[in-house]
Amino acid sequence: MNKISVLIIAALFMFSCTKSQTFRLPDEVEIESGGITGIPGRNHSIMVFKGIPYAAPPVGDLRWRAPQPVEPWKGIKSCDKFGPSAMQAPQAPFMMWSTEFIIDTSPGYSEDCLTLNVWTDAESSDGKRPVLLFIHGGGYTSGGSSCEIYDGEGLAKKGVVVVTINYRLGVFGFFTHPALSGESENRVSGNYGILDMIAALKWVKENIAAFGGDPGNVTIQGQSAGASAVTVLLLSPLARGLFHRAIPQSFSLLNRKIPTLSEMEAAGLKSAITYNNGTPMDQSDDRVITPFGSKSLEEMRAMRAEDMLSVSLPSSPNVDGYVLPGDTLEVLKGGHQNDVPVLAGMVEGDAMLFSGMFEGQPVDFERYVESAQEKYAEDADRFLALYPAKNDAEAAARNGESALDNLNVLSYYLGKTRSIKGRTDTYVYYFTHVMPGPQSATHGAFHTADVPYSFNYFSPKRGDYWTKLDYDIGNMMSDYWVNFMKTGDPNGQGLPEWPAWKDGNLEVMELGDTFSPMSISQEKADFWKAYYNKKFDLNSY
Repeated sequence: MNKISVLIIAALFMFSCTKSQTFRLPDEVEIESGGITGIPGRNHSIMVFKGIPYAAPPVGDLRWRAPQPVEPWKGIKSCDKFGPSAMQAPQAPFMMWSTEFIIDTSPGYSEDCLTLNVWTDAESSDGKRPVLLFIHGGGYTSGGSSCEIYDGEGLAKKGVVVVTINYRLGVFGFFTHPALSGESENRVSGNYGILDMIAALKWVKENIAAFGGDPGNVTIQGQSAGASAVTVLLLSPLARGLFHRAIPQSFSLLNRKIPTLSEMEAAGLKSAITYNNGTPMDQSDDRVITPFGSKSLEEMRAMRAEDMLSVSLPSSPNVDGYVLPGDTLEVLKGGHQNDVPVLAGMVEGDAMLFSGMFEGQPVDFERYVESAQEKYAEDADRFLALYPAKNDAEAAARNGESALDNLNVLSYYLGKTRSIKGRTDTYVYYFTHVMPGPQSATHGAFHTADVPYSFNYFSPKRGDYWTKLDYDIGNMMSDYWVNFMKTGDPNGQGLPEWPAWKDGNLEVMELGDTFSPMSISQEKADFWKAYYNKKFDLNSY
């Protein structure tokens, strides 16, 4: 080999080493709005940046407007604390949602809430890692990114840059009114919380490379109302190109009609605020209810944020033709979705909240039969033959069983309706593991119980309750999630095979004590397919 060949080989070797050089996060990260510093995680290889503003404070004249750009700052901003959660009623543990499922209230609540948090490996072999943007749940009226179970360190250790966000809630995020629509250049109102999420995705696109993330590989994930928001973003043209995979957990918009702009405007006009002796409503019965929607915009924008928590109105995205061009089925059938791979599923305990005929209300035999006849009409007799009951106890049990099957069928139909015009895969799961702890036998696999496992985070507040099985489930489940974030396919080495959705095969992947595909009986599957094909008008597809 001559001298020139040796030099060329050496140069190529040095170039290859340079390309694979370790990504090192600087002590001070420079983003578009200025310099920031973070703090080490529990594992000091992970850096955490909390409370980063991604939009201007939506206060004063910016109340009920699309999010505006952040005002750049001078010097270095210390991002070592969560920002305030969006305005909402004070949170406290209730039912099965213990303290780890409740937001950290130390930062307080504020209308100035548009901040996000980033977890990233400070020293990694990859400077273009997949990015997760997580959207919290809470019925669009509560919650926040400071909830302990949304800790991103477990996923960051597996090579993901994790972003969690706050967004406007309740009357601040979804108030819809003809006067607000009239002042908008797009003649729309409401959907401010969804626009916040889109602004956060734009922030990720512009800034995440500074944290080692790849703006060309972003996954949106949300649970409960966050899953509803993920579905809306899958339908919204304003979010096109801002994300590349989606994970909605524990909510389906297929079976729920999204209200229209005009319906939400009418609700805004009818909204009222409850006072008690001139102060916001408390526990007293001495109440005064006055119209809210009849006030001028100037009057409504001048009200104290605390007083507005007593405004009664629905909190929901609306079909406005701008943020959201149509209802879920309408957009999917028209082929206008953001066609990216989707991983979606439900938790066994979701049935209590969402899919039973009574949605958490007491069940007795007489009402069970009446409700079946009302819901399934000419198919009621077939339903009652598949889920038979002779007394109150059996009615309650059969209602629960049918609700669980209904959940899995809706997940199946997410794949089916996406495939009408879409080309990307859908992966469907059903989470069954019972989280250990006090009253675990009572609560079962409750709504939100899958989130700690998908984040691979186990709160010390449960202490010695956690078992090796929990850690194993968390490790496997988060591996599926990370694989999906990287490639759009959850499968990987050492994991049971998770088949993508396939038409005609009513099958979901069970995640929990067992990791394997599962299906309901053929007779029941045939009933649900016939019911939803007819309800969704899919027989021609």
